[in-house]
Amino acid sequence: MYVTLELGILLFAALVLYTALSNRAYNEVDEELVNQATSVASNLEDRSSYFWSAHMTRFANHYSGAIQLISANGLELFRSDRSLIDRGGNDTSRALGVAFRSGRPAFASTESLLNKGNIRVIAFPIYRDSRVVATLLLGHSTADIRAVFNLMYLIGGILGFFSILISAGAGYYMAKRALDPIHEITHIARAVAAGDLSRRLTSRAQEKEIGLLVRVLNKMFSDLETSFLTQKRFTADASHELRLPLTILKGEIEVALRKPRSEGEYQHILQQQLGMIDRIQRIVNDLLTLARADAGQLELVQSPVDLSLLLQEVGQQHLILFDSQHIALDMHIDDDLEIMGDTSQIERTMMNLLSNAFKHAPEHSAIYLSATAVEKSVMICVRDEGPGIAEDQQAALFDRFFRADDARCRKDGEGAGLGLAICKRIIDAHGGDIWVESKLGEGTSFFIRLTLSTDYPAHQQRLTNIINQT
Repeated sequence: MYVTLELGILLFAALVLYTALSNRAYNEVDEELVNQATSVASNLEDRSSYFWSAHMTRFANHYSGAIQLISANGLELFRSDRSLIDRGGNDTSRALGVAFRSGRPAFASTESLLNKGNIRVIAFPIYRDSRVVATLLLGHSTADIRAVFNLMYLIGGILGFFSILISAGAGYYMAKRALDPIHEITHIARAVAAGDLSRRLTSRAQEKEIGLLVRVLNKMFSDLETSFLTQKRFTADASHELRLPLTILKGEIEVALRKPRSEGEYQHILQQQLGMIDRIQRIVNDLLTLARADAGQLELVQSPVDLSLLLQEVGQQHLILFDSQHIALDMHIDDDLEIMGDTSQIERTMMNLLSNAFKHAPEHSAIYLSATAVEKSVMICVRDEGPGIAEDQQAALFDRFFRADDARCRKDGEGAGLGLAICKRIIDAHGGDIWVESKLGEGTSFFIRLTLSTDYPAHQQRLTNIINQT
């Protein structure tokens, strides 16, 4: 298409150039013929018609073109070559008639200006006593002009041919270079659509738009792969977590139905099954919470939360549990800590963190709960003196169903590995941060940072003191 367009442009340019140059050539030839015919006609008009033949003979000796002199009654008075009327045909006869009738010079061409053997002819009137008595025909060969135009055609044709070839080659190269990234994108997109989510674009296109598209698509492919792997892992882990309690529940029911049992035995079996159903219900509720959080539909009732009081109450609720394993709870909580958030969700987060610390804290150790105001935020820390977490596991600690080495857990917990994932979703929904710091053999610390809804309490206390003193 582009080659055809360029060819059309070249042909149009050649046509315009030909028209301009041919008109210029006509004008130059016509000007020369007019000058020569004017000079000859002036000499003839000043002489008697008896001397015209001698003068025309002298003029013909140094004039290279054809000459013919026709009288008003159609007689040929002089001719130096083949009759111009015969060679020019109707055009020359028409020009001759115009010169006789109107008394003005007229031009004609025996053939197309640039054809071989063409002659440009002028019919110039000769006056005597204010009337046309004869017409001078002068012919001028255009062979030299034809030679120039032929050379121009040859050079122009060669240049045009190579120009088309170069343009076609350059266009093909540029089009291939521009379309290569598109072909790669199409190929990789089809591979990803077929299920190979690990494929990535490697194009290094110089065009800014293509480079941006490649980066965006690679980011999308990476997100799709991460989402797919997460979903696959989530499905596998959820199936695993639910399969065990369901299998146990089915087995207990099958055993109970094998023979008649007493009322007490049935009650005991039903109590065991009820506990297993409670575990399944907790897993399902946790999965529902995570699904809502992932969909951005985690419902939060935003209201002022007395964080100091909430942390104190959560700590008090764990005292009996901790005391059963001779674990001390050391709390250092600043007063007047207030945030905006959902009380039940914040409480759920702290319950999970303290329960998690209890699972990994050895007997006769301590768990530390602290909350300190730092500028406009509150820093909450839950620390245990357990075996710690390996550094390579800490990054995945908040992933659902992830559980670090169960050997470090002293107590037989039944957690599904969803508690910390839920904690992160809740804190993220409150616009806060949660992270872990741990070293093997040195315990584990979980940190939460939330924004205070009031000014820094220490500043408030100092302001109160100053007001009271005044």
